[in-house]
Amino acid sequence: MSLRLRINLMIAALMLAFITAMLITQVISTRRSVKEEVAASNTVASRLFSAFIATAPIPTTDERRMQAFLEQLGRLRSTELSFSANDGRVLYHSPSSTYKAGRDAPQWFAQLVGPRRMQERFAIGGGSLLIESNASRAILDGWDDTVRLLLIGLASLVLVQPSVLWLVGRATRPLRQILLGLQSMERGAYHTRLPPLPSAESAAIGQAFNRMAHSIEDNLYARRDAAEAQSHLRQSREIAQQVEQRMEDERRQIARELHDQTSQSVTAIRSLAMSLVRRAGDEQGALIAKAIADAASQLHAEVHELIPRLRPLALDNLGLADALQNQVDEWRAQQPQIAFTLQAGPLPEVIHPGVTLAAFRVLQEACTNALRHAQARHIALSLQADDVSLNLQVLDDGVGIPGDWQQRRDRGFGIRGMIERVQTLGGELLIEAGKPGGTVLRARLPLEPLR
Repeated sequence: MSLRLRINLMIAALMLAFITAMLITQVISTRRSVKEEVAASNTVASRLFSAFIATAPIPTTDERRMQAFLEQLGRLRSTELSFSANDGRVLYHSPSSTYKAGRDAPQWFAQLVGPRRMQERFAIGGGSLLIESNASRAILDGWDDTVRLLLIGLASLVLVQPSVLWLVGRATRPLRQILLGLQSMERGAYHTRLPPLPSAESAAIGQAFNRMAHSIEDNLYARRDAAEAQSHLRQSREIAQQVEQRMEDERRQIARELHDQTSQSVTAIRSLAMSLVRRAGDEQGALIAKAIADAASQLHAEVHELIPRLRPLALDNLGLADALQNQVDEWRAQQPQIAFTLQAGPLPEVIHPGVTLAAFRVLQEACTNALRHAQARHIALSLQADDVSLNLQVLDDGVGIPGDWQQRRDRGFGIRGMIERVQTLGGELLIEAGKPGGTVLRARLPLEPLR
């Protein structure tokens, strides 16, 4: 049921209630007035005949004279007179009223408003006079007034309802506009706006609707932009992973070529040079051959130092924990003045290759930074795993990291590379000052990287 129809029905119900209250009031007033009229009329008639009998007594045998007097008196309103002889003959009865002759109020209405019937008898001459109340005309007047009031009320209801219907429709027109706006929003037309609406309430609702629509539209645009950004980020991560994978493949190939070919070639050059040193006939040739052998030895050492940085071959053959242990052993050999410790907990049997490589590179880069810049005397590495991630930590007792390192433009590419590598896989990396000194690097890498 529409609000417009409900309001019309409510107004109609109120009007019917008002008409009913008026009818009830009219009935009560009619009943009171009929009672007062009947009582007054009967009182007047009784006092009139009491005075008449007392002042002009009629002989007991003069029935005709009494009958003539009553006929001359005629009808009294709301009162009926009946004169009867002692033998029961009715000598006189009040004539029927000519007022609204032939009509009577409904019986139920007469019983509702009519008073208790009043009677009084007087002995006159050779007969008796009966004075009896008759309120039929007064009741009929009340009935006519009630019917007239009912007709006026119903006519008012019939005439007013169209005006009320039009006024309610006009008053609820803004609600229909708001409903149409909400339906339009429900269909996805979030650009919908309501025009200025009449009345303070509808105008406030319209303004709230427009603000809501504007917020929803902005929120949708923001979500769309966020979804596009998320899509671009996912694509960028995929591209970064592909690039990283391609780079690692190239590094692996270069590392294997350095290990299998370049290293052997350098070894061969060194062996030939040492052979020339032993066979050289002159001192100058021996010196040249020795210089070649020394250069080959230095090149061989640099190649072997470069291979783990390009691609730790132990990572493919032994696994993450053993590859880290080999790397730590090399650092200990190269930096005997620095104490290295590695704590590696139980790791899953199968770890995604990208996660394995990222964990190794982060730990490798963190230790390299500590060796180059921190002036540390002790570097502690930790590698632990839980059900969903690898947890890395590198702790040194060096000079520490500046508090504003994140805002500084001169921060190294190593830190940026670690952050990008971890974020590409969906992990987290934190670098902060240690207590009481030094630097702490913590990283979390999911066992199943983002795709």
